[in-house]
Amino acid sequence: MPFNSESARAAGKKSKRKSLKKDPPTIKEKMELLYEKVLDDLLANQDKLTKTERVKLFITLSGYIFPKTKPVRDKFTLEQLKEMKEDYFDNSPDPTK
Repeated sequence: MPFNSESARAAGKKSKRKSLKKDPPTIKEKMELLYEKVLDDLLANQDKLTKTERVKLFITLSGYIFPKTKPVRDKFTLEQLKEMKEDYFDNSPDPTK
């Protein structure tokens, strides 16, 4: 008996393998579905939002979309900060006296 598409189909029908069980969706997957539904609803009904609600939504979403930057300080700024700290500590009265 040669092995061809017909014999493979017959062998597959006789197979004792069980069907694969799908795992129930995880919390993360459920949350992703919920977010998608909420965002779809917001996009469909964005005309119904007030201006302040739109601004709050924009600010909230931009925190997730755009990368957050760290403040950069140059040498000049760092030197000024050091001078301010030195002046502050030099001018303060001695608490032990």
